[in-house]
Amino acid sequence: MTQPVERESMEVDVLYVGGGPATLASALHLMNQIEAHNRRAESEGRDILEAPTVLVLEKGASIGDHMLSGAVMNPKALNELVPDAENQGFPTEYVCDYAGFWLFHPRGRLKLPAPPNFRKKGYHIVSLNKVAKWLADRCEAAGIEIYPGFAGDQILVDGSRVIGVRTGDMGVDREGKPKANFQPGMDIFAKVTVIGEGVRGSLTKQLVDRFELEGRNPQNFETGVKEIWKIDPKKHRPGRVVHGFLLPDILKRFHGMWLYDMKDDLISYGFVTLLDSKSPHSDPHLAAQKFKTTPWMKWLLEGAELIRYGAKALPTGGLYSQPKLYVDGALLVGDSASFCNAQNLAGIHMAMKSGMLAAETIVGALAQQDFTSKTLGDYAERYRNSWAYREHYQARNFGASIEKGLFFFGLNEPIRMITGGRGIRDELTMEPGYTQMQKVSELPKNEREKEAFAFDGKLTFSKEHLVQFSGTQHEVDQPSHLVVADTDLCSTTCAEEYGNPCESFCPAAVYEMVDDSAHPGRKKLLIHHENCVHCKTCDIADPYQVITWTPPEGGQGPDYTGM
Repeated sequence: MTQPVERESMEVDVLYVGGGPATLASALHLMNQIEAHNRRAESEGRDILEAPTVLVLEKGASIGDHMLSGAVMNPKALNELVPDAENQGFPTEYVCDYAGFWLFHPRGRLKLPAPPNFRKKGYHIVSLNKVAKWLADRCEAAGIEIYPGFAGDQILVDGSRVIGVRTGDMGVDREGKPKANFQPGMDIFAKVTVIGEGVRGSLTKQLVDRFELEGRNPQNFETGVKEIWKIDPKKHRPGRVVHGFLLPDILKRFHGMWLYDMKDDLISYGFVTLLDSKSPHSDPHLAAQKFKTTPWMKWLLEGAELIRYGAKALPTGGLYSQPKLYVDGALLVGDSASFCNAQNLAGIHMAMKSGMLAAETIVGALAQQDFTSKTLGDYAERYRNSWAYREHYQARNFGASIEKGLFFFGLNEPIRMITGGRGIRDELTMEPGYTQMQKVSELPKNEREKEAFAFDGKLTFSKEHLVQFSGTQHEVDQPSHLVVADTDLCSTTCAEEYGNPCESFCPAAVYEMVDDSAHPGRKKLLIHHENCVHCKTCDIADPYQVITWTPPEGGQGPDYTGM
C-alpha cells in the first residue's frame, strides 16, 4: 500500500489496550474512584470531576476469548475492588479446600507438606474467561466503552509523550495489498493510555524499546500448556488444587504441573516449562503430554473426554525484571509490567491490583489535568507502598535463584525464606532465557537427537490434533502475523547449529521445515500462522531473536471459552 491511507480518528480521556483482569479492574476502579472523589469534593465544597470517556480495546472477538490461566485466584484484590462480589454473582467455580503438593514418579505419587507458596486454601478456582466477562459487564454498566475485535498495532507518540494507539488494518491479503473489504486502522488519541495486553505484547515492546524502560534484569518466561477434560464424576473432587513435579525430571529442570477441579465434572490440567532450557529440543507440549502417562494421571483421565487446549507464556522474572511503569501519557499494568508472582504461582490478583493502582493515579492526573510523568509517576510510588510490592519484594530473587541451577537453589531457598526473600545475596542477576540454549554440537551425544514419542490419540495427542481444541481461527489470506526477519537463517545457520528449535518450542505446530525444491538437500521454513494460539513462545525462545509476534487482524486467534 504505497498510497497514503486516510484514517478515522477519535479522542477519549483514558484508553486501555487489552481486555484482561488488569485493564478491566483498572477501568472499573477508575469510575468508582471518581465517584468517591466527587462525593468528597461535594462535602468539602470543591469542584468535582466530570466523568471521563473511557475506552477498552480487546484484540479477541469478544472479551475473554484470549484469556488462558491457571486461574486459582487469590481473592485479595477482588475483595478491594468489589467487596460484595459474591452477591454480584462472581463466577467462582469452587473455593479451594485442599491444596496438595505431590511428587509424581513412575510408580505413583508422593504427597508432601505444601511449601508456603503452594498453600492455596481459600483461593477461588475460576475460569479467567468468565472472570473477564464478569468484569466487562460491570465496566459497561459504569459507562465504559469496550471495543472487542480491535488489535493495537502502533503506539502514537508526539515527541516524548504517548498520545494514543493506532489499531491494525483489516482486509489485507498475504501480499500486503488491500482486499475488497479493506478497512484501515483507526487512530485513537487519549490523555492517558494504559497498556495491559498481556505477556510480550507488541505495543509493550514498542514502548519499552522507545523509552528504554527495561528493568534491572531482563525478563524471563515459562510456557504453560493447559487442557480441560471432562472426567468420571466419581474421580471429581470439588475444591481440589494440586501442584506437582515429576521425579527424576525435577533433579534436572524446574518444570511442573497444576490441576484443579471445576464445575460440571471438568478438571483443568496444566504443565509449565521454563524457557531457559539448554536443549534446543525443549518442547512444552511434549512435556505436558508425557506427564499424563504417569500412573495417577492415567487413572484420572481414563475414559475422560478432552474439551479444550491452549498455551500461554508467563513472565517469571519478578521484581527486578519489571520495567519502568510509566512515561508521559502512558502506564503499564498486569503481565505487560511483569506483575506475575512466579514464586506463588499467582498473577490474577497482582494484575488487578496493578490496574487499580494505575486507576488511582489517573484520578489524580484528571484532577490536575497533568498527564506527564510528573503526575503519572505517582503510580510507582503507590505501588511501592502497596501489598503488591511487598509480595513481589519477598519473591524478588526466586526466578534468578532457579536460573542458577538446582544446587544453588537448594542452598539459597531456605535462606531466602528466612531472610524475607534475600537469600545468600540480594539482587541476583539473570540472563535472557534464550541465551541459555546450547548448540546441538554442545549437547551430550545421547541428547542430540529429538526424542521420539508415539501419541496414542486417547491420552496424548500431537500438536496438530490439539490445535483443533483451541478454537483458533485466522484468515489464511492475510500477512503472517509471525514475522521472521531472515528465513535464510532458518534454512542454513539455525538448521546446522540448533536443529530448528522453533519446531519444538512452539506448542501449536506453527513452524515446519519442509523440503526446498529450489535447493535440493535443503529445507525451508513454512509458517502455519493459522495455527497460532498467541502464546508468544516463539518471540521469546528463538535463539537468534529474529521472530517477532505481531497482532493478526482483530477478532482472530484462539477462543478459550471456559478456560
